[in-house]
Amino acid sequence: MSTTYLALTIGPIYKTLSGARKTRELWGGSYLFSYLMEQILEPFKDNDFIVPFIDKTLFDKEKKRTVGLFHDRAIFVAKEGDRKKLKNRIVEVLDELADNSPLDKKFVKNYFQINPVEVTLDDKENPILSITPYLDTAELFYRVAPYDESRLKKFLKEDNRYLKNRAFSSAEQKRGFPSLPEIALHELLESTDIRNYFAGRFDEEESVYEAAPYKKLIRSYHKYVAIVHADGDNMGKVVESLKNKDFQAFSKALLEFGREATDVIKNFGGTAVFAGGDDLLFFAPVVDNGRTVFELCDAITEIFDDKMKPFNEKIEQNATLSFGIGITYYKYPLYEALERSRNLLAKAKNEKKEKNAIAFEVIKHSGQTFGTVIPKSDERLYKPFLNLTHYPQNRENDEEVFLHSLHHKLAQHTKTVAKIATMSNPEKRLKNFFDNYFNESGHDAYREFFDALVPLIIQAYARFHTPDTQKENDKEMDKAMQFVYAALRFKKFLLGDKS
Repeated sequence: MSTTYLALTIGPIYKTLSGARKTRELWGGSYLFSYLMEQILEPFKDNDFIVPFIDKTLFDKEKKRTVGLFHDRAIFVAKEGDRKKLKNRIVEVLDELADNSPLDKKFVKNYFQINPVEVTLDDKENPILSITPYLDTAELFYRVAPYDESRLKKFLKEDNRYLKNRAFSSAEQKRGFPSLPEIALHELLESTDIRNYFAGRFDEEESVYEAAPYKKLIRSYHKYVAIVHADGDNMGKVVESLKNKDFQAFSKALLEFGREATDVIKNFGGTAVFAGGDDLLFFAPVVDNGRTVFELCDAITEIFDDKMKPFNEKIEQNATLSFGIGITYYKYPLYEALERSRNLLAKAKNEKKEKNAIAFEVIKHSGQTFGTVIPKSDERLYKPFLNLTHYPQNRENDEEVFLHSLHHKLAQHTKTVAKIATMSNPEKRLKNFFDNYFNESGHDAYREFFDALVPLIIQAYARFHTPDTQKENDKEMDKAMQFVYAALRFKKFLLGDKS
């Protein structure tokens, strides 16, 4: 027996998002494609869907949803007459967009690439694997036509009420998508007085920080925001293992992941731009109420692992989630920050064979950068990293100075630390090292910090040092200390008073 499927892909998403200069433009571009997909699929909501999972509440126009949950591809079982119905629906949706925005019908027709395909498959075939090449081919035929791109920018930047009406309540529409300073300052805005002061000032980025009467509460990290890309690893293996009703269960798990991850991000003070399938794009403060963005990503990982658990039982290498985290100064060009975050995600997904990693980079106001790749797959190293970089609830004023001196002390004794970390009983030996070199009375307050640093050093050398290498300045040993330095510099960044 055979089944006929209809599938479609929509774009150009990357081209649209790469031109964003403000958060509202980025949100508008991302939400637009999700909204168009939602509108196109609505008349087919009673069909049997392979991807995405169709929850009838997704089409509830009374329920506001600020994040796009529909990704750029859809596959469903076709009924008689659906092919013509789908083509007509695409025209209707694009015409509606033109009628409710500054975009005319000629522009809409030339710019948006919505490619439907019809495929008949034997019921033994995997529809996702079999139809994906057809969609890939359809995307290659991008029509290049002249158009006034400034119209799209104007729509996304100034006149996107068409999208706001669907996404925000009437009370939220005036504010719309938050600016970078608003996200970065989230933990301070929980105070009513501070929130009322900043209300309406976030577009005046020059004066948000400098003219604030609450300037003494603003720490250096409040001028930085985390731009995070996340993507599933080994998802192709999961798809290959799916059979029959597994497809809907898999799509439902991804929908639930997107919804729950969005809630966790929101509770942290962040804002999701896109949450479709196993892909996430969101903004987040660096710290919120004592938790760092790394701890936020850890919470999102737990949700993903839980949703993928029944599918991972059927494959050899688990489906996991990797992250690219770009932490940038609020004035840094958004389109460049987005590109760097996307590249960091690619770097994380190239982490040896395991993937399942976090690649992060901090771009300081001065232009200096630092970062590393954190292998989440290596629990012995990952947990010490989270422990060391956790934001202290009761911070001391001189901690930044202490970290600065510690960094230099380690740099002076790298070879000694490397030897100790690769010897037997390294934990006791490293504690003795720190006791000897930090033996002043003022250092007693940092014993807990050393207790967190020691396992990080040991596990960094366990991962990056090759035992058969004799040279003390071995490149792999340098990688271990580079990892430790990145963790220490991030800790110092959190505790610093200067941007």
